[in-house]
Amino acid sequence: MPQDQAITDQVASAASQADRVAHGDLVYRHQTIPRFVASRGCELVDDAGYRYLDAEASSGTAGLGFDSLIVARAAERVAEMPVLPSFCESRLREEVAARLAARLAEATGRTGRIAFELGGAQGIELALKVVRRNSAGSQIAVFEGGYHGRSGLAAQLSASHRLRRLDGGWRIPVVRLPYPDPERGPLGEVPGGFTVGALARVDQLTTADYCGVVAPGGDADVAALIIEPALNAGGIVLPDPDYLLGVVEKFRSLGALIVVDEIFCGFHRLGPAWGFARYPGLDPDIVVLGKALTNGIMPMTCVWARDPLMDPGHFPPGTHASTFQATPLALAVASEVLDRYDAWADLPDQIGAVERGLRAVVDDVLDRSAAATSGWACGCLARIRLDSARAPWLAERALVIGRDEPVGGVHGILLSAPGMAPDVIGFAPPLVISQAELKILHELTLRLFAQLPG
Repeated sequence: MPQDQAITDQVASAASQADRVAHGDLVYRHQTIPRFVASRGCELVDDAGYRYLDAEASSGTAGLGFDSLIVARAAERVAEMPVLPSFCESRLREEVAARLAARLAEATGRTGRIAFELGGAQGIELALKVVRRNSAGSQIAVFEGGYHGRSGLAAQLSASHRLRRLDGGWRIPVVRLPYPDPERGPLGEVPGGFTVGALARVDQLTTADYCGVVAPGGDADVAALIIEPALNAGGIVLPDPDYLLGVVEKFRSLGALIVVDEIFCGFHRLGPAWGFARYPGLDPDIVVLGKALTNGIMPMTCVWARDPLMDPGHFPPGTHASTFQATPLALAVASEVLDRYDAWADLPDQIGAVERGLRAVVDDVLDRSAAATSGWACGCLARIRLDSARAPWLAERALVIGRDEPVGGVHGILLSAPGMAPDVIGFAPPLVISQAELKILHELTLRLFAQLPG
């Protein structure tokens, strides 16, 4: 069948197929819903032939862009071993675990072990299981604006109540610390500024009985602090460094384990291999990885924990199990992705070029648009804050911004509009984005802001 006819048939059947998908299943947030049929490099192509530049790397998963060779080579490696019983081991799983453990050992200066899971929420739950095996504390501290997944347990850690209310009234003991964005909230107005005010509030939370964190003996009853080096869904926030490190120091002094959620930030999203490397002295006890680990091709997350938190004495056989945690195809994809990063000789130069390109976009928008109030770029991540809640309109309009007059053959862009901060849009393109594509992103973004309603 000719390709054009195949696409025509897909379009004709789309209406009858669309109403079979639950609209609450992560999609249908906008009226414009592209149905993608192809991808290559940093672009997606819909069933009408329109091309889109993916400026959010499929929610941060596709750091290496859309490269079918990754899965093809991975499939060749495991063609005769597609699945394994969950109680069995493989050399491939041991290899991937060893490579990841070596990377984390280099970054932290401490040896550790790796355990595998599927999605990001499951990885967070696995990290909590490690915490429970190693801590007598009962409460978990997180930032306001934090997002750690939508499963029944992980949603209790996430900030937005709309993610928790669906599971009813039950709660796990969570302590929410002041939102780490100095641009928001009254803490920036206190004497001494944001850091002084925010840390004073943290000190109050962990010492005053009326705040509900202190145990009868007078000590704060905290098992772990879970943090993101950059809040993604919570508003694309780079935490104030002094505040973040002050919080880590406080909770470490209380005996809490420090858990870093790198699901979005890992694999160079913020520049270094790991987002926590931007904060010297953070020194995590547990790190959760995902998304870019398999370039979004296969579901896989993993948890690294420093020794001895997951040695046989603390995390014995039977503590954790998941049917697909040892799936050879996912492990082979992860191995191929690690090969790509190992062979990327000019990666620091590329990250620097992407950061400069994103900063140029942000600066130009700030110069030209009265609706844009602030912005920044860091590594392969950038955000623009607006004077009102118009980011969802921008994110939807971005899909059609260049359909009449495409730029470099590109008809639209995919931007991030974090659900918890409706006045923010974000840019998180694949790390492999070229200078030509950055120029296309720049031009389409300017067109987008030029169409903002008054």
